[in-house]
Amino acid sequence: MSQLQEESDRFAYSFLPGTLFVALLWLVKLMEFLTGSELVWLGVLPRKFFGLIGVFMSPLIHSGVPHLLSNSFPLVLLSGLIIFLHSRVAVQVITMCYAGSGLMTWFIGRQSYHVGASGVVYAMVGYLFFLGMIRRDRSALAVSLAILFLYSGFLYGLFPTEERISWEGHLGGVVAGLLAAIVFGSGADLPQPIEAPEPLTPDQQQLQQLHLSTTFAAGSGHMYVKYQVASPATTATYHHRYLLNRTSGMVEAATPGVIPASNVQTRNQKTYAGKTNARQAGGYKAK
Repeated sequence: MSQLQEESDRFAYSFLPGTLFVALLWLVKLMEFLTGSELVWLGVLPRKFFGLIGVFMSPLIHSGVPHLLSNSFPLVLLSGLIIFLHSRVAVQVITMCYAGSGLMTWFIGRQSYHVGASGVVYAMVGYLFFLGMIRRDRSALAVSLAILFLYSGFLYGLFPTEERISWEGHLGGVVAGLLAAIVFGSGADLPQPIEAPEPLTPDQQQLQQLHLSTTFAAGSGHMYVKYQVASPATTATYHHRYLLNRTSGMVEAATPGVIPASNVQTRNQKTYAGKTNARQAGGYKAK
C-alpha cells in the first residue's frame, strides 16, 4: 500500500471516534424521547458536590434536537482534526477538553443545570487556535486561521447574551483548550521532513549524464530516456534502435517503410552489464 493511500485511510479513520460519540449522543436523546424522561438533572450544578457528576455526564445531555444538531458536526470535525494532526497526544487533549470544560463550568457557572457538549466544542476550538499561536509553525498557524474563519461566530457565545445559553460553559471550554495547548503543545506531532533521495552510484551518474546531454542534431533538443542500471552480474546484451522524425521532432519506433528515410535520424545503442555504448549514425552527435 502506498504512503498516500495510508495517509488517506488514516485521515478517514480519524473521524470515526467523533462519529461514534455523536451517535451515542443521538441514542441518548432518542431514549429520552421514547421514555419521556428528562435527564437535565445530570448536568453540571456549579459549586455543589452532587453537581460534579455533570462534569462527565453533561456533554451527553442536550436540551433539544436543535441544540444537539448544532454540536454534532463540530464534534466530528474538531475531534477528527485533533486525532489526525496530533495523534500522539490526541487522547490526552480530548480528555482534558472534555473534563476541563465541565470543571471550569462547575467553578464559574450560575446556579443552574448546565447541559450540552458545547463546552467540549469550545475547548477543542481553543486548543487548535491557541496551539498555532504557541508553536508558531506554518502548519499550526494555518489550522488556527482556518478555525478562526470557520468558528469566528463562536466568539458571540462567550458573552452573556441570552439567559438560556451557558456562556460560562463556553468560556470554561476555551480556558480548558488553552490549558491543553500549553500542557500538551510541545508533544504535538511536528511536520515530518521530506527524506532526501539516495545518492546515485557512479554508474548511474554516468548513464544519467549521457542521456541528459545527448542530442540528435543541432537545435533538436534533448532526448530523455527512462532507464534502469543492470546488475553487474548481468551478461545479457541488448540492442536498441531509435528513430527521430525531423518533421515532428518525436522519437519513434524503428518500423521500416513507415517513416521516409529523409525525415529520420537513427541511433544504434548497445547495452552491456548496465553500461551504455553508443555509436554515431545518421548525423547523431554525443556531447
